[in-house]
Amino acid sequence: MNSILKDYETISSFVFPFEGERHLCTIIALPYREDTWREHAAPALEEFLNVVKAISAYEMVVVIIDPRFDASVCTRFQMKNTHILRLKYDDSWMRDSLPVFLKDEVNKRLVGVDFGFNAWGGDFDGLYKPWDDDNNLGKYTLLELMIHRYADKDFILEGGSIHTDGQGTLLTTEECLLSEGRNKNMSKEEIEERLKKDLNVSKVLWLPYGIYNDETNGHVDNICCFLAPGVVALATTDDKNDPQYERSMKDKEYLESVTDANGNKLTIVELPLPKVQYLTKEEADGIVADEDAVQRQEGRRLAASYVNFYMGEDFLICPQFNDEKDAVAVKILSDFYKNTKAIVPVYSREILLGGGNIHCITKQVPFMEPGYDIEPKEGDK
Repeated sequence: MNSILKDYETISSFVFPFEGERHLCTIIALPYREDTWREHAAPALEEFLNVVKAISAYEMVVVIIDPRFDASVCTRFQMKNTHILRLKYDDSWMRDSLPVFLKDEVNKRLVGVDFGFNAWGGDFDGLYKPWDDDNNLGKYTLLELMIHRYADKDFILEGGSIHTDGQGTLLTTEECLLSEGRNKNMSKEEIEERLKKDLNVSKVLWLPYGIYNDETNGHVDNICCFLAPGVVALATTDDKNDPQYERSMKDKEYLESVTDANGNKLTIVELPLPKVQYLTKEEADGIVADEDAVQRQEGRRLAASYVNFYMGEDFLICPQFNDEKDAVAVKILSDFYKNTKAIVPVYSREILLGGGNIHCITKQVPFMEPGYDIEPKEGDK
C-alpha cells in the first residue's frame, strides 16, 4: 500500500527524528555514471561496498541496484543484514533524491515526504540531465517499502540541505536554499514556512554558507550538523588564506547568536577540515565527459569534510582521506560520544570524487515498532 497523505493537517502528527536515533534501515544505491565516477565506477563501487559492510554490522541496509547492473553485482551486495531492490535512478545520492522520512509514534506509522529533485539546480546549474528517474525514485521506493507517501514535488529540496535535532529545530544554509536553481520564485520567508509545514518543525536556523566550491551550492550536511540536541559540529580551518576560513567563521558567529527550538544556546564542536584536496590528472582521465553533465577536470577543488559522516543509534561512519586530520576527527567524535557510539573510520576518496561523501550516499528510515501501520487511515487516499 502506497497511500498518500493528502494535507498539511495530516503531517502535523509526525516528527522529523534526529539521525542519531535508532533506524529501521539505511538505504544506499550503487554508483554507475561514467561522467561522475571514474573507471566505470569500479573504484567507487568498492567504497560503497565498504560503507554497506560497516553499516550492516549495526542495522539493515537496503541496497538499491539499477537494472543496468548485472546479477554478479547483486551477489556481491547480498550479505547478512542487506536487502536488494532493483529500481531505476540517475545517480546514487540517496540523501538527496529519496524522501525525508518522518514518524508518528501515536498512530504507529512512517511517512516519506517526497520533495521535487532537479539534480541540484535544474537547467540553471544542475549537475546532470535528465533527472527524471531520480525524481521518481521516492515514489517507487516507498511503494516497495510499504511506507506512506506525502508528496510536495513542486518544492525542490534535497535531504543533504537540511539537518534536525529531532526536537523541532532545522539547520540549513542560505547559500543552498536561496540559490537560483531551486525555488527562485519563493522568498526566504516562504521557503521557511514550507519547511515548517512539510517537516513539522518549529524553528529554522539559516547558516550563511556551506563548504567552499561544494557543487551542491553549499549543503548543510558538509559544513554543520547536530551531534545531539543543543550541540552542533562545525567544519572549520585555521588557514586564514583559505576562502573557507571566512565562511566557517561567519557560520560560527551565526550559531553563537541563535537558540534552538527549545530556546537553548548551541554548543559548537569544531571539526577541523582535512588539507585542501584536488582532482588529480589520473582521476580526471578516468571520467567520461558528457555534455549533459558537469565537467570534472584536473585541478578541481574537492569539498572534503569530516562533517559528512553518517550515524545511527550506536555507530558513526566517519569519512577518511589519508590526511593527518583523519585521526583528529575520529578522536573528537569518540570523545564526544564516550563509547555510546562506535566511531567507524572508512576511507572515502572515491565517493568524494563524485561530489559528496558518506552522508550523501545514505538515507535513514526511522525505527518503528514491528507491525507499524501500512494501511491508509482517515485523511489518506
